[in-house]
Amino acid sequence: MGSPFSSREQILPPERDGRDSSSKSQSARFSALRIVVLATIVLLLIIAPLLLLYGGKNELPFFGGGGGGPNERSGVVYQSFSSLRGNSTSVVVAGILNLNSSYCDSPHTGCLASNFDFQVNASSYLVGTGPKTFYVTDSSFFGPVVSDGSQYVLFLSNNWTCAPSPPAAPCTLPGTPLVSTYHLVGGAQGKFLVQNGMVYGYKTLYPNDYSWMVVDADSIPLAQFEAQVQS
Repeated sequence: MGSPFSSREQILPPERDGRDSSSKSQSARFSALRIVVLATIVLLLIIAPLLLLYGGKNELPFFGGGGGGPNERSGVVYQSFSSLRGNSTSVVVAGILNLNSSYCDSPHTGCLASNFDFQVNASSYLVGTGPKTFYVTDSSFFGPVVSDGSQYVLFLSNNWTCAPSPPAAPCTLPGTPLVSTYHLVGGAQGKFLVQNGMVYGYKTLYPNDYSWMVVDADSIPLAQFEAQVQS
């Protein structure tokens, strides 16, 4: 029979190895956790400026689908007419005179023109002031574009910017003078058709494509709609 000391010497090394293995495992887990935390922080630092740059004022980011949802310029779902109005340079009742030109907003190989600028004639300004005749851009990305000879209530902005590339794809500004050219705020959310003195939103006109919209109008008299926008 061996001495107690020799038995202890045989038992101690495995116990020490176990502690070392546990320590190494904990260290590995801590390192992995630290990498995940650092990666998350870096991702947030990248995303935060983009959200501030392209997000709307106190609105919800768009995650839905159908009908060409908001793009980089209209990436929010507006929750009320007041918020839609608050993000607009002007709100006008206007007639579409003619199509001026078409172009590809984000150029790429095989790009088909899906952006259009129309010459319009303002009959009244509900918000803001501006010229009698000017240009408005629209995109088939937002579904059916405005049509010649029709009347609309348009929520407009003349804040023209192209996102830096990368990360965003290069963009092309319309060829018309930017000082007298406006784009729709919120895409299809910012255009309302007027027919026979009644106002219709795109959610009402195309319910299958625009179910994600909140702001809408369904056969509202123009005078009542104007008061709602201005209230």
